[in-house]
Amino acid sequence: MLKLNKHLQHIIKTMQEGHWFEFCADYRVNQKGYVGSKGFDIKLNPRTVQKLYREGLISYRTIHPFGIKRYVFELTPAGRAFDVSHS
Repeated sequence: MLKLNKHLQHIIKTMQEGHWFEFCADYRVNQKGYVGSKGFDIKLNPRTVQKLYREGLISYRTIHPFGIKRYVFELTPAGRAFDVSHS
């Protein structure tokens, strides 16, 4: 069974409640870091996101609103099924 620290479990639990986050990947725009949906007020860093992605709990899709490349991160089926009730 996959073990995650409390911070990662909190991220998964928040995303299971319907939240998401995104990252601006366009070199023409100042990088502001990860931005979450309304109510997603968790600080993220690239290592945290990489860990969740590597474990198969989140995936991303590329969107281009107004011609600006953004990655939107969402839970995978494994992430939705991950048990965070003990956290």
